[in-house]
Amino acid sequence: MIVFEFVKRHTIVLGEVLKPIIPATIIGPRQSVNLFMLLDSGADLSLIPYSVGEIIGLNLDMKRRSEVQGIGEGSVPYILSRVKFKIETIEISAHVGWALIEEVPFILGRLDIFEEFSIEFRYFENKIILKQFNE
Repeated sequence: MIVFEFVKRHTIVLGEVLKPIIPATIIGPRQSVNLFMLLDSGADLSLIPYSVGEIIGLNLDMKRRSEVQGIGEGSVPYILSRVKFKIETIEISAHVGWALIEEVPFILGRLDIFEEFSIEFRYFENKIILKQFNE
């Protein structure tokens, strides 16, 4: 079992909010990078900005290009890639959307990640609990 605390962030409109941001390492063919990622149950797919994909050595294969749409009318072009995410001591092979733009948040989405863990958001206890299914 892995336990994290929510991270306080200040927003202009809402003031201080707690967000489920957790540390994770993304491991690519060339390099690994330590990140703080939003654990997002509303996101189908994990997402990283263009520069991170370049640093870790992802392949710019335009045949795997798609677009993801979030809130609003805009969409983000991405290349579907496969990486490893390391959360504490647990490594997971997972799909990631490598955004072809820089202005995207670091997101851990449901695909592959939520299949590996039972995840509890205990907001009022200030806890995010991840239990690997084979524990």
